[in-house]
Amino acid sequence: MSWLAQRIESFGHAIRGVRTLLLEEHHAQLHLLATLIALTAGGLLGISRADWQVLILTIAMVWLAEGLNTALEHLCDAAVPEHHSLIGKAKDVAAGSVLITAGFAVVMGALIFLPYIF
Repeated sequence: MSWLAQRIESFGHAIRGVRTLLLEEHHAQLHLLATLIALTAGGLLGISRADWQVLILTIAMVWLAEGLNTALEHLCDAAVPEHHSLIGKAKDVAAGSVLITAGFAVVMGALIFLPYIF
């Protein structure tokens, strides 16, 4: 397989992963809604270039956390289908990391948008 064909194939895998994330994960759908709201608000409020940079980085961090959490959950379920307390803890920690990241994203959103609103 040529180098170009391998790159195209790897993009196909990545796109399939994004599709899986968006279609099968309820929390990812909520993140998508929050992303669209934040981007729309940024456009309507005319936020600065620096605020756009922070906003986009913050959004990316939430998506990274959600994607890694989902990947870990699928991997754990495949490796150990029956209940295992350590697998449960690992999944809880990963989910907690998403919650923490999303919480900080809300704080960042408030720091960015509130000065434009008030």
